[in-house]
Amino acid sequence: MPREIDKLAKHLDLDVPTLFRKYLAVGVTHMPDGALRHGVMPHKLRDGKKPGSVWTLNELAQSGRCIFFDRGRCTIYEARPYECARMIHDRQKESVKLRHHIVAAWTQAALRPFAELTGKKLSGGVPGGRNRRIRPA
Repeated sequence: MPREIDKLAKHLDLDVPTLFRKYLAVGVTHMPDGALRHGVMPHKLRDGKKPGSVWTLNELAQSGRCIFFDRGRCTIYEARPYECARMIHDRQKESVKLRHHIVAAWTQAALRPFAELTGKKLSGGVPGGRNRRIRPA
């Protein structure tokens, strides 16, 4: 959720741009109305992708370990994001609903700093408004 980025940066004693470049990524999600929306998430460790990048739908569908998961435990447990605290790893339908709830919180204003960091056009929602549509990558 957007409001948690500063909390996580403070927990790791980093500024937000450094946190993003070292530990986070932007993912795209199919919303129930058919729109594709972006949201910031912990980076998934996988060959070829680096933190601070934008993930396509196909890349998000591939499994990968959270960058904060080490030796069987969450290394940021005290400051873990809402999504992580409520993640349901073995129930796909509930996980999709959770992801929709989280991505809906990412407005254009909340995504603006990450659009600047990635150099990409990111699509967020308008509070109380309709989602802007983007084409799949």
